[in-house]
Amino acid sequence: MNPLLSIWSRPTETLRYMLEKKSIGYGFLIFLLGAISTGVMATATAGWFNGLPLFLIVFLSIATTYGGSLIGWVIVSALYTWIGKWLGGTGRYSDMIHVTPASTIPMIWLAPMNFLILAIYGSRLFEVPTGNLGITNLPLGVYFLMNFISLGVSIYGTVISCKGIGLVHNFSAWRGLGVVAILMGIGIVLAIVFSLIIGMILFSLFSTFG
Repeated sequence: MNPLLSIWSRPTETLRYMLEKKSIGYGFLIFLLGAISTGVMATATAGWFNGLPLFLIVFLSIATTYGGSLIGWVIVSALYTWIGKWLGGTGRYSDMIHVTPASTIPMIWLAPMNFLILAIYGSRLFEVPTGNLGITNLPLGVYFLMNFISLGVSIYGTVISCKGIGLVHNFSAWRGLGVVAILMGIGIVLAIVFSLIIGMILFSLFSTFG
């Protein structure tokens, strides 16, 4: 079985195969392929590497995305394990870390689209947007089409995550969705709290020196 292909037609069997047959090293490979596929778009319009040679921008984009993915792999796998146990699951972290990368596999198949866009628009992708509502330097039609396709693939990746969580914890994919929803809720709450703290600090500074 080749998980890169079978994830589309036999997701549950693919997850079980990755859990039972594949080593941790396979996860490193999946995240590397995912970073190569999506790293360019992940850092586009942020302006982080504006002004650098295009080949260096591409390399740094892939490298930073890969590094972030590996860190996220460790953290998310732990959270899926802990939250799943709160919901009655029986899974282990050592198993969860095998199946978590599976949700990235669909993103690998975005590579043809992403590299076509890179070939057409080049370094413009990485410049701070000055037009089109300040969100992109691409034509809006291209931008929204890319995001629509990426959104669809991301949703399928979430379905894979739910199935994987359910497989490891010996409960349904719907309860796996609950794990994902709880994690997203925690993330939203933390983001709001962090934003409020930063806002209060900035308000205090401006009040002091205003």
